[in-house]
Amino acid sequence: MQGARGFLSCASCRQRKLKCDRKEPCGNCATRGVDCVYATVLRSRNSAHTRHGNQHLSARIRQLEHLVGTSVAPGSPIQDAVDPSNIQELGFAVESREQVASDQAQSNDIEVKPGHMISNSGQVVEHIDRDHSAEPLDFPGQIQHEGGPMLLEGTHPSSDLAAVLCEIPPRDVADRLVSRYINSNEPSAVIIHKPTFGQEYARFWLEPHNFSAPWLSLLFGIMSMGVFFYVRSQDDLPNGLGSPRNAMDVFQRCSTECLIISKYSTIPTAHTMEALLLNIQNEYVRRRDAHLGVWVLCGIATRLAMRMGYHRDPEHYSQISTFNGEMRRRVWAIILQLDALTSCQLGLPSMIQESQCDTQLPHNLIDEDFDADTMRLPPSRPHTELTPVSYTIAKAQLLSVFRTIFNEVCLGRVEGYEEVMALDKRLLAVQSSIPPRFRMTSSEASVTTPSHLLIRRYNIELLFQKARCFLHRHHMTKAYQDPKFSYSRSSCIDAAMSILSHQMNIFKEVHPGGLLYRDKWFISSLEQHDFLLASMIVCLELGSRGSEGYAPSSSYDRNLGNYRSEELIEALKNSRQFWAEFKASSTEAQFGLDLISAMLQRVCTSQESQESSLGDFQSLGDLQNPIFSYDPSFLQEVEISPQNSYLEGIEAMLATPNNVDWGLWETFLQRSRTASDSQLS
Repeated sequence: MQGARGFLSCASCRQRKLKCDRKEPCGNCATRGVDCVYATVLRSRNSAHTRHGNQHLSARIRQLEHLVGTSVAPGSPIQDAVDPSNIQELGFAVESREQVASDQAQSNDIEVKPGHMISNSGQVVEHIDRDHSAEPLDFPGQIQHEGGPMLLEGTHPSSDLAAVLCEIPPRDVADRLVSRYINSNEPSAVIIHKPTFGQEYARFWLEPHNFSAPWLSLLFGIMSMGVFFYVRSQDDLPNGLGSPRNAMDVFQRCSTECLIISKYSTIPTAHTMEALLLNIQNEYVRRRDAHLGVWVLCGIATRLAMRMGYHRDPEHYSQISTFNGEMRRRVWAIILQLDALTSCQLGLPSMIQESQCDTQLPHNLIDEDFDADTMRLPPSRPHTELTPVSYTIAKAQLLSVFRTIFNEVCLGRVEGYEEVMALDKRLLAVQSSIPPRFRMTSSEASVTTPSHLLIRRYNIELLFQKARCFLHRHHMTKAYQDPKFSYSRSSCIDAAMSILSHQMNIFKEVHPGGLLYRDKWFISSLEQHDFLLASMIVCLELGSRGSEGYAPSSSYDRNLGNYRSEELIEALKNSRQFWAEFKASSTEAQFGLDLISAMLQRVCTSQESQESSLGDFQSLGDLQNPIFSYDPSFLQEVEISPQNSYLEGIEAMLATPNNVDWGLWETFLQRSRTASDSQLS
């Protein structure tokens, strides 16, 4: 792997892919009569980048082996908190190099994709069958990068920090990047105490060589996120930065190098966790398909945080200052969110067991309420008062229940309906305790709501409805034969319809004139498979109504929130419009479009074949309008694209709504996503 180099050619030659003679001005620019501008912040590095490739590869192997070894070393502070089975789930094994080389030689012809493992017989076996991640939709402001996370793949680390400091941009440029992130409404920014960082940042420009590697890593991570926020808002970057992709690559590489130089995995110090979390966030926003790599990085961050005692509340330890204790609570709250959401995306159990942790949620305070000299924290502000940390607190409370639902219900550990109803009661209680500022309101009541607050409302609401779907979907299908589960049926349908309604509202608001037009990037941050799950639930309900001779006047309407069949099918058609909008720029959108089309085709065909059995139920509509708005041209419109014809297999699940294997559904999503990735590559 060739080391990353600073840019020596001018911006115009790089953009046109011409050979630059590197004069001022260069010959190409002089000939065309254009300005010749060189990137002032991206300079060549020292001789460390000339190391032999084999030496770099060996160093990277040693680094990863050492990291894995120290994570589970006997006698380490986290040994009691690490279950050996979890290590196996992560795919980690501490083996000799000879054994690794032997295994590689034996399995060169075997491709093991995410969600699979090699059995004792050498066969590739699937072991992930739950909610899987989805590619974000391509939108203006997204930057796509190839490869995996730098911290896992390795870089050419500089011999000292002096070489890394050469990549610091001029003061005026750095100020703008730092300000763009620090003054943003990004939830992750709560891990940085703004007044304290501001003081440290001012001192940095006076004595840059006196700052630690973790702090420099944090600074580079902040500047990389600053570039991302410029791109996301479609604003021009400060002069001298070059292309956004290259600027983010350089800053992220420097952040990674600083972490490696600091020996973060074995000698963590102040700012290590903050720098690592910013590094992970940068990988997430830079790479569309980085969910697996990000999950591995989250595992490293989680184990490192537990080794540093973040999972224990600071009030138990007098040697931790009041200020550091409160900031540690904020960091742990972010780690809890990362663990729950990334594990759910990959269908794997959460790495953090809350029974082993007692760290309290952070207090609802603004940064100006406390500082490094504070001996006793002031009383927490009312939960109804909006502070930068309010959203983190509210989401952490909801995620605590979501983690339990995912680990216990979705992974098959809960079978008794009493336990499901107890979790439902707990979920509703947490949702009712969410501050009013974070609760969804009607579109009319949201006209004066700031866009960042509206986005947070959507995030919390979608997480709540997703938890309801996960909790009740198993018993929803049982309710088709046993009425005692009708509560799960109604809850699941209500949650699914709410998700699809929010999908359509978001779709409208990101268009010109909408409340989220300047924040259209929000769509790409959503978990798209949540919308597909909601669509599947609605389709199952429609299939069940058709198979049981459903009529709108039956008792089902009164039990299911008065969702008429026309409303259900209209929600599916609206969802299909959402996917069709972005199919040209996203393989994930194309897959979503094909899946919704397969569902609609199944329902259309089923209803057409049942026309003769409708009898006197004229309220269901005639041939041109049975149960929903249908005409032959619409059936042609929803035909499945040829490259995804395997999606027709969804009909088998829709044909038996009372006997759905949700594990098979999640496996189907994983297989189709793998196929989409293959088409993309």
